[in-house]
Amino acid sequence: MSLKKVFIATSIALSSSLAMANGVSYDYLQGGIQDYDDQFDGVEFEGSMSFNQNWYGKAEIMKAETNVGNTDVDRIRLNVGFHTPINNSVDFVAEAGYEDYEVGGFDDSGFNALAGFRGMASQNFELGGYAQYSDVLESTDLTLEGRYHFDRNMSVGVEIGNDDELDNHYGVNFRYSF
Repeated sequence: MSLKKVFIATSIALSSSLAMANGVSYDYLQGGIQDYDDQFDGVEFEGSMSFNQNWYGKAEIMKAETNVGNTDVDRIRLNVGFHTPINNSVDFVAEAGYEDYEVGGFDDSGFNALAGFRGMASQNFELGGYAQYSDVLESTDLTLEGRYHFDRNMSVGVEIGNDDELDNHYGVNFRYSF
């Protein structure tokens, strides 16, 4: 089954009323590792903070190195996000903002936009599915995320995605929600 079919199936399941737990947090600090197939791998740090009931800000920093030539890859994203519940435990999420990429001598900035769903499948298990467009890379990335919550504050997440410019990517991260 292709990743796009899995993304669509997960999005439909998340948007149904099958999920059974409370909402998710938009106030957190997160750190993890990312692997973009044969392209590059590195670390990514992310922070998100709510402005009010539906709006939040998010900052992401990625530091990586290409697998061929050991060239540094740096990405910064600063986004404003909006979320609204579509049922008791699933939110529709939309973000837009600024991004900057530096890869060796290449340095470009532009906008990015994200849309997707995020919700609790059970008391401790969160699922998410997102589509994100990058103006700099002129590409669309489809990502699925699963997250296990140890308690109210600590969780571990696994993600898998496909970017039409950078191919498949995988990640593992730890999150502290406050």
